[in-house]
Amino acid sequence: SGSQKCLPARLLLLRVFALGRKSNLWFYRFSKLWRHAGSVNMIAGPDLVTLSVEPHEFLSYLSGNLSREFVKGEQDLHARLVRLDEAADFDWRYRVNEFFCHDNTWRMTLQRLARESESVLMDLRSFSKNNQGCLYELQVLVNSVDLRQVVFLVDDTTNLIFLEQHLKSLCQTVAPDSPNVRQEPVCARLFHSNNPTRQSIRKLMLCLLKSDVETRV
Repeated sequence: SGSQKCLPARLLLLRVFALGRKSNLWFYRFSKLWRHAGSVNMIAGPDLVTLSVEPHEFLSYLSGNLSREFVKGEQDLHARLVRLDEAADFDWRYRVNEFFCHDNTWRMTLQRLARESESVLMDLRSFSKNNQGCLYELQVLVNSVDLRQVVFLVDDTTNLIFLEQHLKSLCQTVAPDSPNVRQEPVCARLFHSNNPTRQSIRKLMLCLLKSDVETRV
């Protein structure tokens, strides 16, 4: 009896690396609003290190001891996930959880985070066929995450023709145990925004929190 407690939303944020100041501005504005709804999990990149790390991580970064923050293997990743503090801080905002990964651990980390997130936002601004890491991430999402939980952020710098062709190809060879295997047709939700205004970010949050919200397909 009594009302059911509303749990915070766990968001997995994926993105094209090395967007520079463009990524910094967008991430700052988006996370400022989203963190009132839930946490953000992301695989760390050097371009956002000063904006997204927690205090203990930033001290490691300044002291040159950031290597101890890197995921070392499957057991280490599991231990980090168990230790995650998912409670809101004193300012009522949830945390950004950075998972620092080397080349031999980021794929494993991606697969685990994708399975355990309520929503996934993939920032594909400046995306093209040259972004091999993103191509693998798209494959993991199609095979292991219900695409109704995923929103792809695009803008005029996104190679939309290639993106749509690649998604169509992935959906035609989807894994038999994928949550998308019985969806006909499999539709990707694209959110087009060239400017991270407060209004556009609020609309994006609505898309992420409500899987039935229509976006460009």
